[in-house]
This record gives sequence, C-alpha cells and structure tokens, in this order.
Amino acid sequence: MLEGIRVLDLSRVIAGPYCAMLLGDLGADVIKLERPGRGDDLRGIRGPEGGVNAAFAACNRNKRGIAVDLAHPEGGRIAFELARRADVVLENFLPGTAARQGLGYDAIRAVNPGVVYASITGFGQTGPYARRAGYNLIAQGMSGLMALTGRPGDPPTRPGGSIADLAASYVAFGAVNAALVQRFRTGVGAHLDVNLLMAAIGLLPDPVAHYFDTGVRPGRSGNRNPNVTPAESFRTRDGHLILVILSPDQWDRFCRVLGDEELRTATRFATNAERLAHHAEFVTRVEAVLATAPTAAWVARFEAAQVACGPIYEFDEVFDDPHVKHLGVVTEIDQPGYGRLRALNTPFMATGVAREVRRAAPRLGEHTREVLEDLGLSAGEIAGLAAAKAIQLASS
Repeated sequence: MLEGIRVLDLSRVIAGPYCAMLLGDLGADVIKLERPGRGDDLRGIRGPEGGVNAAFAACNRNKRGIAVDLAHPEGGRIAFELARRADVVLENFLPGTAARQGLGYDAIRAVNPGVVYASITGFGQTGPYARRAGYNLIAQGMSGLMALTGRPGDPPTRPGGSIADLAASYVAFGAVNAALVQRFRTGVGAHLDVNLLMAAIGLLPDPVAHYFDTGVRPGRSGNRNPNVTPAESFRTRDGHLILVILSPDQWDRFCRVLGDEELRTATRFATNAERLAHHAEFVTRVEAVLATAPTAAWVARFEAAQVACGPIYEFDEVFDDPHVKHLGVVTEIDQPGYGRLRALNTPFMATGVAREVRRAAPRLGEHTREVLEDLGLSAGEIAGLAAAKAIQLASS
C-alpha cells in the first residue's frame, strides 16, 4: 500500500517507532536513525545497551537502521539530507529540540514543501506542559484512564500495556496517511502535532460524554459497565467470563440459557434500569447458576443462543485461542542478535495486501553504509565519517 513512500524515523522507545513500523509493514521504506553507542533507549531495556531485545524487535521491524550523531555537524547534515528526500518524518524530541538541531518542521519544509512531519510528544508542541517529559504512565494518570480503572474503593490503577503510547501511535499512523492523501491531492504537506495526553483522553469518548451530560464524576467500577447490566464479568466454576446484554430479546435468551424463569419475568430485573438498581442481587443470582459449569461450557451455550459472551483469559491463554490463531495475530521472525522471535503482526488485513516481514529489526548501524551509499557518498567518505565519529557502522 505504501510502497515508494520514504520515511525518516527519528523517534525512540514506543509511540513513534511503532507508528513508523506500521508504515513499514505497509511497504514504506523506513530509515530508523539512532545515536551511536546506545541507540534507541528501548534497546537497553531487558537487554544489552545498543543490542537487540524482544521489545525493541517488536517495535522496529521493516526498517533500515543507521547510527548518526546529530550533535556532530556532519551527522546533522546527513540527517537533513535524509529528511529533504523523505515523504514522512517522525520525531519525538521535546518541542524545540529538532529545530535547534536544524531538523525542525520549518527547516525541512523549506526544502521539502510536501513533507508530512509528525511530532509525537507527551503534551504537544505548545502550552504550559509542552516542555515536560511525557511517558505512558504519566499520560494514563493525567487522562482519566487510571481514575476509571480498579474496583470501587481501590486507588486509581494502571491499565495493562503501554496504552497511551499505542494510542498516540495509532493516532499518528492515521494522521500520517490522511496527510499523505492531502499531499497527493494538493502537493502540500503538514505538521502533525500528536501527544500522549490527548491520545489517551481520546480513548474515553463515552465516559467523557456521560460526565459532561450529568456533571457526575465517574468512579471506578471494576469489570462492569456502570451504565448497562449485564455488561460485566461473572465468576464460573473454573474462571470468569464477560456477558453483554443490550436488548430485551437478548435478555430473554440469556435467561433461558440460565434456566431461570423467575429472573426472566421478575419486575425488578425486567429493564436495564431495574437491573442497575438491584445489581448486587442480580450478580449473586447469576453467579450461583454459572458456578455449576466451567467457562467453556457457558460460552458454548450462550454462543448457541446468540448471546454476546466471551471468556476472560490469563495472558498465556490468549495465544492458544483458535480464533486468535486464525487471525494471524502473531508473526515469527528470525531476528539477528536475538534468535527466533514471536511478535504481534500488523493489526489489520486488507484485500490484495500480504502482511509480511521484509526485514527484522536492524542492529545498531546495520544499514548506515547502505543508506549513505544511497545518498551518493563514496567508501572513502563513509570511512572518514566513521573515523570522525559522526556515524557508526555495524560491527560484522
């Protein structure tokens, strides 16, 4: 889909690199620029500094990697030349840092008017917090995600995974592709200002709507939707499952599967409002029945009755699910410096487009020589840059 699109990835850790990887998954030629020595900070997490570990590999496949010192004048010139030729530039420096290095949007736009330039930060390019360092956990705490997570009476709780980082990745991915469409139509690029805080808040349209509508601050409600019942987790004989009922006919089928005629006909459970008002009694009654059989048996029964239901898996169970396997959620890669790697695949499918890993994640500086040769530099010039420590070539 993006074959022929050139991307310069100046970002590090998760939000920017994952967005760039998705562009690479769709065929873009992504050049990941890292500092010599340490490289991306993610390389040093659960692995040797400058090396390759599972987390880095999972966010950086389908890229060519170069190691360039942006503080060195020659290194800065190399990065500027790559940006001049790029269709997309991704960066996640603190606001103003790229401009001081000669790599800001205005400098690149002056020589590349059609560039799509995406800045991914913690708090955006302007405003009172713009200069703050922003990380996933900070954005989760400030966005309301943690305020909504946990059981009533518990402290605010971190949702699992790097949710704010990935929210920003997906926002940037969509915005970059939309900006490319605009550029193809008008010839004009764009500066995209994406930040973790806004992206994380953007995950909460329904709680925000309820809050603005009622003025009542939503609290922590555990594994249930506070506005719909049942739309929550229930205990079974051997685990937990999720049930969601949104209409009277679904409610009727649900009660028939349980075999509880009184539940189906009792006035105090007849509507969603009544079930919310008698929630504790309702849950106790349902779980008494569900405790008579294991999760898998109930899922099969509810599925046969067209009642929305699903098991709650422990993490290691997710990847044994037959439908997860059918979707091809996991891909396997021969990753130099690590070995055989299992990682998440491109998270969607499209007709006529193969999801493929063309390149494993690069070793630090693996493609420095190749990329500089693409820029027209001679072997002698590349050796001189390496001797001056403006670049790093990958060790053999």
